Amino acid sequence: MEQGTRAKAWGRVWPAIRPPHSRNLRAGAWYPIVQDELPDRVTLEIGNTTIEVPRRVLEIRPRKPTRFSVVHRVDYDNSRPRASVHKLGRFYGVCPACGERFALYGKPEQVQCKFCSHKGDVAWWETA
Repeated sequence: MEQGTRAKAWGRVWPAIRPPHSRNLRAGAWYPIVQDELPDRVTLEIGNTTIEVPRRVLEIRPRKPTRFSVVHRVDYDNSRPRASVHKLGRFYGVCPACGERFALYGKPEQVQCKFCSHKGDVAWWETA
């Protein structure tokens, strides 16, 4: 099954909330909500698996956004490099089409994903 084909809505984890159960969810990435019947939880599809997440930790939208998310890493520290996330810098972009992360240089208004070629606006006004 293609990811998101049975999506009822789309959700991403609020940047300020990183509970243990959201560790598999990437900041700035949108995930299809495949079950939304419970008042306090939704079920997200991540690749070929699903995960239940408390509704309160998600930003939920009826349609998948087309704008690139911007993640502002508040825990970023130049003096303590951390694997792949460190090379992305304090701000990085997330493609709405494929979910890939990439470094942002300057403050571009539009970008094109080098992984899937999606092109669009950068949503600086809703930094995750």
